[in-house]
Amino acid sequence: MEQPGGRPRIREAAVIAVCVLLLAVAVWAVLWVKGAWRATVRLAPELMVDWPGGPWAFGLVSGAAAGAGVMAGGWLLAAAPEAEAPQTRRLMWRAGMAVCWGLPFLVTLYLFAALPGRHCRSYESACQALPGVGPALVTHLVTAVAVGWAAYRLHAAREQRRAAERQVRLRKLRKRGKGKSRRAAAR
Repeated sequence: MEQPGGRPRIREAAVIAVCVLLLAVAVWAVLWVKGAWRATVRLAPELMVDWPGGPWAFGLVSGAAAGAGVMAGGWLLAAAPEAEAPQTRRLMWRAGMAVCWGLPFLVTLYLFAALPGRHCRSYESACQALPGVGPALVTHLVTAVAVGWAAYRLHAAREQRRAAERQVRLRKLRKRGKGKSRRAAAR
């Protein structure tokens, strides 16, 4: 399957997936050097607790950031550079896609890492739930879903408006005899 510009979409999707994977591997390598993801989260619990507004506000901001990252990723996906575009522009586009799709993943992973482990003893300090992680996680998920739904509705409304404008334009052209007939348009 190819885009109108003649560039295969599957190849572009694979390149974006590789960029996201490389970003995830780079983050994993940094966190592995520091100790581990969960240990990193547990060493800095003040981020969620000391956030202005508390864990609820942290969840709200992280959910909005996750939703914005997904929306920006979708916007960048729609604004793909042409095949003839310079290599640096295409590389920057791919890096932007990796950041936009990686942000929601990392923010959500941070909140899940703050939850207690599955097979942990409750008396171990590394296995206790961080204070405020429940409200932050719930607020994050609700906010991310709300932002995603709002973006979907906005996009759907724009598409409906464009389709209605296209229909009105075609009707006017047909009235003047300049548009294609219905039979010719159906072929």
